[in-house]
Amino acid sequence: MIAFLNGDWIDEAVAGVSIMDRGFLHGDGVFETALLHNGAYFHLGAHIDRLAGSASQLGIEIPGADKLTAVAQEIAARNALIAGSLRITLTASAPTAPGTVLVTLAKRDAAWVDKAAQGWNIITASARRPSTAAIPAQLKALGRTYALLARREARLAHADDALLLTDRDEVCEGPAWNVFWRTGSVVYTPALDLGVLAGITRTILIDIARSIGYTVCEGAFPRVDLDRADEIFASMTSVGIARIRMLDGRRLDPDTPAADAMYQMYWREVDRICAAGGE
Repeated sequence: MIAFLNGDWIDEAVAGVSIMDRGFLHGDGVFETALLHNGAYFHLGAHIDRLAGSASQLGIEIPGADKLTAVAQEIAARNALIAGSLRITLTASAPTAPGTVLVTLAKRDAAWVDKAAQGWNIITASARRPSTAAIPAQLKALGRTYALLARREARLAHADDALLLTDRDEVCEGPAWNVFWRTGSVVYTPALDLGVLAGITRTILIDIARSIGYTVCEGAFPRVDLDRADEIFASMTSVGIARIRMLDGRRLDPDTPAADAMYQMYWREVDRICAAGGE
C-alpha cells in the first residue's frame, strides 16, 4: 500500500520515522480514522475538525483541512481502493526532529466486519479510563495506555474486546468505540463529560434512535445497569454497530430490535452521503 509521509508518497513497507520522533518516544501525537465507502469518505470533514481540536490541545501544528482532504482523496486513487479505513497521524515537532504527518489507507478488514455482524463477547476491564482532569475527554491522542491494558485483558480472557469504566466505576466506553444499551423504550449512553469521546457514529445513532421513537438518556450510569439491559451494542466508524452478545460471561438476549433498526438506518445514511460524493 502507498502511504503519505511528510509530503512524500511512499510504499508503507519501507516508510519510517526518525528515532527522535516525539510520537515514537513519548506518544506525543494525535490521530483520526475515517471510513471510505463506495469511493467516498463519510463525514471526513468532521473527523478532520476533531483532529484539529486534539492537535490544538497538545500544541501540534496541523496541515490545513483542504490539504488533508486532498491527500485523503489521492491516497484512495493511488491505492485503487473504494472501501477502507483512512488514518491520519500527527506527531509533535522537537528541536532534534520535525513532527510527522502520516496518512495511511487500509483495506476494509472483512474478518472484523464479520465478527461485528456476529456480535461480540466482551469483558469489563479492570483498567479504568482516567479522570478527565488527567486526560481531557476529547483528546484523541497516541499512547492511550489504559485502552491498551483493557485490550490485553480481553485477549487474556479470550474475549473480543473490553469495556472501560471511569475511575468512579461508571460505564464509559470501549478502547475504540462508544457503548449504548436499551432497557424498555429507553436507549442509554454515557455522557461526554465522563471522558467519552464524541464519536461521529455516536452522534448519528443518537439522532436515529430518537427518530424511530426511542427516548435517549445520556448520563452517568453504574456498571450494574448493564445487567438489566435488554440489549447492548457498540458504535464505531468502521462497522457502524456491533451487537454485544455476551458481557462478563452473561449471554444476552439475541433479539436486538433497537440495534437492528439503527444499524439499517445508519448504513442507509452512509450510502446516501457517499453516493453524493461524501462530506
